[in-house]
Amino acid sequence: MKQSVSIGSQLFAPNGLGSLVKGTRYYYAGRGKDGRVLLVWFAKHKKVWRVHCIRMDGEAFEEALLDENKSLVPCEKQWTVPEWLLDEEGINYDELDAARKKGKRKQTYRKQVESRFLKIAQPLLNIEDILNAEYPLKALAAYAYTDSEDHTKHPHRLQKWFFAYILHGNKIWALKQPTGGCGKWCRQNEEHTDKKFGRPSLDSGAAHGWPSAPMRQQIEKSYLAHCGLGVSMMSIHREALRQDFGCIVEEVSGKYVIYHPENKPYPSYGQFRDVIISIFKLEVVQTTVYGAPRMRSHAVVEEGNYTQQFANILESMEVDAYYVKERPKAMHSNEAMPALGVARGVCVTSGACVGVGFSLGSETSEAYLSMLFCAAVPKSYIARMYGIPEKDLNWIMQGHPASFKSDRGPAGRRDLVADLEMRFPMKSITPSYSGQSKPTVESSHPRDINTEGPPSYVISDLEVPEMVKREIYRAAADNHTSDISSRLSDEMIHIFRQEGRVATPHNYWEVLAARYRTSAHSMTITQAVRTFWTPTEFKVDRNGVRFRHRWYSSDAFKETGVQKKIGEITNFKLKGYTLNMVMRYIHVEVNGKLIELEALRRTRIDKDEFFVPLSQLEVTADQLAILQSETRNSIKAAAVDRDAKFHANTGKGWSDGVRKQGSPKRPKGTTAHEAKVAKGNASSRKTA
Repeated sequence: MKQSVSIGSQLFAPNGLGSLVKGTRYYYAGRGKDGRVLLVWFAKHKKVWRVHCIRMDGEAFEEALLDENKSLVPCEKQWTVPEWLLDEEGINYDELDAARKKGKRKQTYRKQVESRFLKIAQPLLNIEDILNAEYPLKALAAYAYTDSEDHTKHPHRLQKWFFAYILHGNKIWALKQPTGGCGKWCRQNEEHTDKKFGRPSLDSGAAHGWPSAPMRQQIEKSYLAHCGLGVSMMSIHREALRQDFGCIVEEVSGKYVIYHPENKPYPSYGQFRDVIISIFKLEVVQTTVYGAPRMRSHAVVEEGNYTQQFANILESMEVDAYYVKERPKAMHSNEAMPALGVARGVCVTSGACVGVGFSLGSETSEAYLSMLFCAAVPKSYIARMYGIPEKDLNWIMQGHPASFKSDRGPAGRRDLVADLEMRFPMKSITPSYSGQSKPTVESSHPRDINTEGPPSYVISDLEVPEMVKREIYRAAADNHTSDISSRLSDEMIHIFRQEGRVATPHNYWEVLAARYRTSAHSMTITQAVRTFWTPTEFKVDRNGVRFRHRWYSSDAFKETGVQKKIGEITNFKLKGYTLNMVMRYIHVEVNGKLIELEALRRTRIDKDEFFVPLSQLEVTADQLAILQSETRNSIKAAAVDRDAKFHANTGKGWSDGVRKQGSPKRPKGTTAHEAKVAKGNASSRKTA
């Protein structure tokens, strides 16, 4: 598998390159509006770390990546934390915080990083202006002098924290002060649940206001009650404060002041607007205010060509979910299991399917979580999880857009899933799609032929695990069987022809990744597990870790010696994580480290493109026609290859099944029990 490319990807120049020095690790920090590439590196000056920046011409940068001499090469080991934190990589600091004695600590690790985050919060709000500035470090230093009394906001510290944060997956823990031999305690409780984050109010004081998270539902309810055609967000906020939050206004010294007579919480305009846009998206809010006709006629980008506004990998990702039309067959009977739900995330720029997730029946949140996890991690890991040969999945996509990152722990996770479920509800059948809402992902769905006559349904010959495998094969193969030639720019058409590529999402992703045209953010497997898997508590006995009726263990787990505590602690348990419909693996937290365990078997079987002459346009049109022809042939072949690999892995055909009259009945008996087992909800077996 090739390395994923994202903001924060690290490169080196083996023999030096211009001003680039051999032996230095350079971080890719994106492209400016002028096309130049910003590279950043960290260097130690005596006892402190400093940040340095350099810009490269975009074409020269791409040539250095693609030339035969490989003047610029991705680092084999991509660090997920700054160099000064390498010894602490993968540690869960919240777990360690809970075990530290409160009397012997000045502040928690969480308070430490949040204090630093607060100092870079304002620059992060203007991140594009800073990165596009001629001198980014000088632009950052200006923020350090806004508060002359805060001597901790030194320009060099601010610069280091800012780039450490954005270049390491926007992880707040990249701001932590190195502490050496940490990572030997377990979390007992969780703190800081109701703290107000963000930049302090400039005129009302740092402690003025309340957190927006507890008010999120009320804000949404108020917006839905007052929004409408021609109603501005400002007027909605005013009405919400008056009618829904019970605020009143008084004139004090010639100024109007708003407050609640009982000092109950209410949102500021910024909080109100941020919550609404995070839930409904800016396009939906603007359409509600101005109406669809105006939005169509005044749109900067015509909706008929939706992808023109995007140029980089994962600038935006669309999500959609559906139920597979065929019902999976029960393992121990011929009855129909609950419908399999499938959630897919698609990169709007390249049209590539980045992740896929599953749920059985109505538990749609699990499908979104497993989809986001699939997008974030290498697909070799996904193949191993679901029992698919890695060579079968030529699936290079990895990463997530900035809109899907969260450092707010479980609360952020719940908000993210609730937001996805609201905006992308799962269809009850394979849908006839509404193309304007999510054109990229909708066009990627499997299509079915509508039949006439009395209702009927198909019981597939595939059982749940086999149908899950089929949808993974489908998602991976769609990146090779979709024709995206219509979205290619003139430049890209010629690049594809020069490199002998066909116009598929896979090739588009490779072309963009090779040139570091990406907005993707990275996430380690450990971070993805803690973010998207379900927190669970496991019992530990002499056989290993028990979850329901199964036992799990691994060599790494045995080496921790944690099972020796069984005789010392009654009802010994460990905290960990599970993923819906993947019961072969679990993860547990041991001394702040995340360890993977595998189920134990019971038996052996167990821009300049518009200014070109007509002749050039004709040449491009000819090249496009050839490209489209080659693409059609490649797509057919890739689809055949997909079907063959699936048959070789399962022994069953892609669409094998039997159609039955009527609607499927609710599972009973062994079929109902099998559905529970497939979802990981089966009750534990009694043991002696």
